[in-house]
Amino acid sequence: MEELSRLEAEYRHCQRCDLWRSRTRIVFGVGSPRARVVLLAERPGRHDDLTGRPFSGPSGDLLDRILAAPGVDIPRHDVYIMNMVLCRPPQDRSPRATEITACQDRLHRHMAIIQPQLIVALGRLPMIYFLGLRGKLEQRRGWYETLIRGQRVPVFLTFNPASALYGQAWEIKRKKRLMYEDWKQIGARYRAMAERA
Repeated sequence: MEELSRLEAEYRHCQRCDLWRSRTRIVFGVGSPRARVVLLAERPGRHDDLTGRPFSGPSGDLLDRILAAPGVDIPRHDVYIMNMVLCRPPQDRSPRATEITACQDRLHRHMAIIQPQLIVALGRLPMIYFLGLRGKLEQRRGWYETLIRGQRVPVFLTFNPASALYGQAWEIKRKKRLMYEDWKQIGARYRAMAERA
């Protein structure tokens, strides 16, 4: 899509915040520009920074398994993945508020071009800066709404798959169980949406 390519070209050499100093390349987004589902994550990781593609490392492998899981069944070709910020922060720290703000206009334009019918917000930063919520992510998980080009779009807030890769075994198992419960709800909404199309 030409509009998406122009937006990416505009941000390819972005220096709107200090994150440009430590990046290898921007991580713009990946997927079909006509995807019905947008996954909005927090920030690029090490693998993403090297490849220029979000979810390109172990978290991407887990995401692929989640999307293909029974009861979820969301085809990857109908998913577009992007981050709150385009550049990997040093030492994989969380982006600062000023860095997220510097990327906000791009994020809104990016969403307006894709025009998703369903958004999955992955993690604490989309919860705070995209949905405007406070509190603990685990307690805030669930359905919300946002406006994209004047249209109401459902948003499901859940954990970032990367957060289920590290920690103690019991903690990882528990988080994966909660994520699967969330993704089954997302899969059901996706199927209902696909049937109406």
